[in-house]
Amino acid sequence: MIFDEQRGRGGAEAILARDAEEMYLWSLVLSAVAIPHSVGSSQDDYALWVAKDKVHVAQYQIFLYEEENRPLVDSQERYQDKALFRPPTLLIMGLFVLFFYKTGPWQDHSLWFSQGAVNRQAILAGHQWWRLVTALTLHADVVHLAGNMIIGGGIIHLLCKVLGAGLGLALIFLAGISGNLLNVLLHQGQHLSVGFSTAVFGAVGISCGLEIIRRRRWKGALLGLGAGLGLLAMLGTGGERVDLGAHFWGFAVGVALGVVTSFGRQSAGGYPGFCLQFTLFFSVLTLVWQAWSRALGFG
Repeated sequence: MIFDEQRGRGGAEAILARDAEEMYLWSLVLSAVAIPHSVGSSQDDYALWVAKDKVHVAQYQIFLYEEENRPLVDSQERYQDKALFRPPTLLIMGLFVLFFYKTGPWQDHSLWFSQGAVNRQAILAGHQWWRLVTALTLHADVVHLAGNMIIGGGIIHLLCKVLGAGLGLALIFLAGISGNLLNVLLHQGQHLSVGFSTAVFGAVGISCGLEIIRRRRWKGALLGLGAGLGLLAMLGTGGERVDLGAHFWGFAVGVALGVVTSFGRQSAGGYPGFCLQFTLFFSVLTLVWQAWSRALGFG
């Protein structure tokens, strides 16, 4: 913070404020630490007059107050909530429900699950990489589906209001796909898993990554990261065919994507506009369609 100083009456120096409100607020700060001063204003000048030998102490106290009470987010960095950033969350969740109605719950003889679930051997030995995508659209049972739609739907809706529907959905799927991939590469032994939960925890991680950059302080960043890990511990550690490793890696990739996205927003001066959002949104739908086309057409 920069203070403008000027020589004044009786050997005192002035600390200039931007307006009367700030002048009186700083006066309360100095009064609280017992620094003698007076206030005065003339036309557009608002000043606190402090004895010359006390002016640096006064400046430091005001600096501490301003730093302690500085907004965590500058006005230009606040989350956006414009017409462009109203995600079609109900439509997306509806598509998941309709798809579950088509596939049904997990059954060993089901073509959907035998060809679309994460299968480590099939992915690494058979090069069936589409499973990293298709598995995100499958759910083991109604409870599994409901949990992802209710909890995940809210998280995804809020995140897409920040990033836009296209960019938000693209990053969420990227986190989910990457989480599945890392889990397959690092998992020991064969395993099967399905569910959109990996992408949901990717969305949680993206939100935490955005907060880390927005807060600008390690204390605030650690609070956001801790909240995300706490949610992972509460919601991502149980259930049949629920893969904790995939949840963790989805979250970890999400944090990295959130940090990169936040820096990208700062560099570009904002999030993508309508055309790019539209392109990203339908690119995700096309990716899912193509992945299922490969899965059902395989063999």
